[in-house]
Amino acid sequence: MTRKHLGMINGAAANCNSCPKGGFGPGGSAAGYTYSCEDYYELVTARCSTCVIVSSACFQ
Repeated sequence: MTRKHLGMINGAAANCNSCPKGGFGPGGSAAGYTYSCEDYYELVTARCSTCVIVSSACFQ
């Protein structure tokens, strides 16, 4: 299920317009992600954390 559909069911962040687009994961662009896990830790605000896609490997 997509985040859009989940948002419709359970509520979503009010405004994701200024949040980064693309996925966050280990290795960043070299591994096929737009951003690295480190980018997620440094750049994403609490408001944006519900708007972006993050690999579970970033939390291990």
